[in-house]
Amino acid sequence: MIPEVNFLRNLVAVIVTTLVLGSTPGLAASPVEAGKVFVGPEGEEVAVVPLAPRSNKKYLLRVQGTGSEIDGKVLPFDLNDSSSMSSEQHSYKTQWRGRGYTVLYMRNSKYELYVPGRGKEIRVTFDEKRSKALDAEDVYDLHQKQKKDGTVAKLMAFDRKGEIAKQEKDYVTHVQDANTACGTSLAAAIDWTSINDEQLKELSISSYCEAPLASLKQLCTVSNVAKQTVKEKLKQVSCRFGNALEPKVEGDKLIWTTSRDASNQQEFATKFFKTNL
Repeated sequence: MIPEVNFLRNLVAVIVTTLVLGSTPGLAASPVEAGKVFVGPEGEEVAVVPLAPRSNKKYLLRVQGTGSEIDGKVLPFDLNDSSSMSSEQHSYKTQWRGRGYTVLYMRNSKYELYVPGRGKEIRVTFDEKRSKALDAEDVYDLHQKQKKDGTVAKLMAFDRKGEIAKQEKDYVTHVQDANTACGTSLAAAIDWTSINDEQLKELSISSYCEAPLASLKQLCTVSNVAKQTVKEKLKQVSCRFGNALEPKVEGDKLIWTTSRDASNQQEFATKFFKTNL
């Protein structure tokens, strides 16, 4: 009987030890798995760290050395696999200023890095040495810190004020071009109250609103009569979004009402001006 008692005692001891060790924080499963580092020709770097388990296709990416707003920030990403029989394609996508934004794209083992403020992709390649030196948990800890202090939420949230400022800057260029061609001082503005967040996220508002200005520029350039007519009859331009393309002239003001589905707007504007000015 004694050997059996000793066996039971040893078995209990093993179970207790296992439970104690299993509950020890230091031995808890890591929230991340080993990552990879890709580098560009001018010191650009992106660390790609999979959240555990890797099968969930959730990642953290840390970009450095690009001079962009996301340098040093650790944002959450989803891995989208659009591979086919003929090609392998992966993209790492996050939310940036309220929009879906792909930062790292891979096609047939060739990687491209995209960052805000740089219109052209950055070719990056796998760096084995930096990958081995990468501490994935440090990247995770930085992400947690930036979540806590609001950095991540701020970068991912839609910045309506900033987006309007960007679109206004583009629009002003078109206004100046029209005024130069027509010898006018048109006061032009976009009615932002007519434009919702989804439209602002998805559309180039300045492109929709520049159509009548481009038309005026063209008319004034090819015809002195048109130039004189515009100078005499137009002083203001207002662009707004509605349900259809429905411009009208009220006094010396053009109210350019456009819509998401409007097409051939400059051509439409030219015909409108020839009939209504």
